[in-house]
Amino acid sequence: MFFRKKVVGIALSGGGSRGVAHLGVLKAFEELGVNIQVLSGTSAGSIAATLYASGLSTDEIYKVMKDKKFIDFAKIILPVDGLMNLDNLRKNLNEIIKNKDFSDMSKKLYIALTNLYTGEIEYRNSGNVIDAVIASSSIPILFSPVEIDGQKYVDGGVLDNLPIKPLLNDCDIIIAVDVMTTETLTKIENLHDIAVRTFQLSISSPTKEMKRKCNLLIEPHGLSEYNILDVSHFDHIYKIGYYAVMSHPKLPKLLAKIKK
Repeated sequence: MFFRKKVVGIALSGGGSRGVAHLGVLKAFEELGVNIQVLSGTSAGSIAATLYASGLSTDEIYKVMKDKKFIDFAKIILPVDGLMNLDNLRKNLNEIIKNKDFSDMSKKLYIALTNLYTGEIEYRNSGNVIDAVIASSSIPILFSPVEIDGQKYVDGGVLDNLPIKPLLNDCDIIIAVDVMTTETLTKIENLHDIAVRTFQLSISSPTKEMKRKCNLLIEPHGLSEYNILDVSHFDHIYKIGYYAVMSHPKLPKLLAKIKK
């Protein structure tokens, strides 16, 4: 009798610099021998998902992302539709990812984008992958919208910060990683903090229903103290993601299900 291998997919949430935790998560599953065949990502999660889907190992991704030139991607400009752009991120992605089309990825990949014109979420899995990542990473107000095929797009997290939906038809087992869980804050000091917190709260509710559809939900604790644009705690955030997997009480059950 032939038994088909189970297809494992992972959804990676947005979260700015907290998205470094996604690398720790992927590293843990790599060490556990879990073959992730399908990835979806929003914003910071789209960066990690794309680099992994392109064929890079977690160690290779860690090395390029820790490079200050790569993670210092926000360059101050003065446009009418945003405070910053992501030109430096685009430049670095173009240098790292040689094959730029979704069809060239070594793993199936979905990127969540918010279409400003239609007001709808789109899960891109064709066309230029770097355009999709930049659009998905463009937090409204903070970053300029990105134009693709005559439409303007911003952060997918506006409508779906944890893109589990595109994995439902492709995967037998779904893992979801949310690095933007709503934890109690001890201080909010300025307008920037208010803007970030408001955005975080607005994107948290729509993900609750979809979380019930995954086999393993990973919500690394201790990330709320890190500003989403602060890249100075790279190693610590990476370790938080790694240990969130290794210490998860439902991990043994998941591994047993994968091996069945």
